[in-house]
Amino acid sequence: MKSNAQRALERLTLAPETEFTLKKDGFVGCLYRPEKDEYTGKAVVLFGGSDGLYPLTRLAAEEYVKQGMTVLALAYWNEPGLPACFDCVPVEPVERAARWLLGHGARKVGLWGISKGAELALLAGCLLPELISSVVAVCPMNICCQGFDGRGGIKPLEHSSWSWRGQELPWARLRSSKWEVLRDCLRERGVCLRSCYLDAVSNAPEQAHLPVERLGGPLLLLHPERDGMWPSELAAEEIEQRLKKKGFAHPVRRVAYAYASHMLVPIATRSKAMFRVEREHPEECRKSDLDALQKTLAFWKEDW
Repeated sequence: MKSNAQRALERLTLAPETEFTLKKDGFVGCLYRPEKDEYTGKAVVLFGGSDGLYPLTRLAAEEYVKQGMTVLALAYWNEPGLPACFDCVPVEPVERAARWLLGHGARKVGLWGISKGAELALLAGCLLPELISSVVAVCPMNICCQGFDGRGGIKPLEHSSWSWRGQELPWARLRSSKWEVLRDCLRERGVCLRSCYLDAVSNAPEQAHLPVERLGGPLLLLHPERDGMWPSELAAEEIEQRLKKKGFAHPVRRVAYAYASHMLVPIATRSKAMFRVEREHPEECRKSDLDALQKTLAFWKEDW
């Protein structure tokens, strides 16, 4: 039986203009340029989440390239030479990718990330406001989370998920009750880790909260009204409230979908069946995915 990664590879239709390697460039990625550039001078670094499937990242990138955006699909873990789990994963590859784009024709660089990738996009945007001028965070988290090893089951680690300049970043401890996770999964009839994150979203130490007020440009937050994987809707609300309190100078857009899953992406993948809402309302979820695509394109055109 083919894996999700193999199926995604078979569905790729665009040839990258440039492929980046750790040895040559210091990061792993593929650059795609559209036939007709609808966003002159702008480029986006796009990355996925904790599924770790780089072919799916590339497949998602293709959808935005077909709409006229220059996209660099980035792998930041789970590829040869990269971290095998979320144990102080370096943020520097995002910086290197952004600098490369700015050195090769882009005047503005934005980030697009989903799930753990949204956590990374917000974090990198906070650390690199001079390089990153917009962020799209899909199903985001508002804190820098505890690391974990997902090989053979989820094992919490006594480290941060992320590191910067060789130092692990302050992190929020998560609850790790197997029984609560099992209970949640049975209730949701799908993958659910909400209980692990609920307390941290609201009560994490201040140093673990992402300092989103440092972002150097507009922000778009996309999420379900109730996220079955982790409480991204609560995290997005906290981010929005924090920015209002801090007097954030740039546009902030937040869009919540009644019918959407944690995989709020404009591509079809078997992984979506892990979520009850996708199984029970596939047509409505597909409409939400496509609407999120259009909302993102409008954000890049009008707000950035």
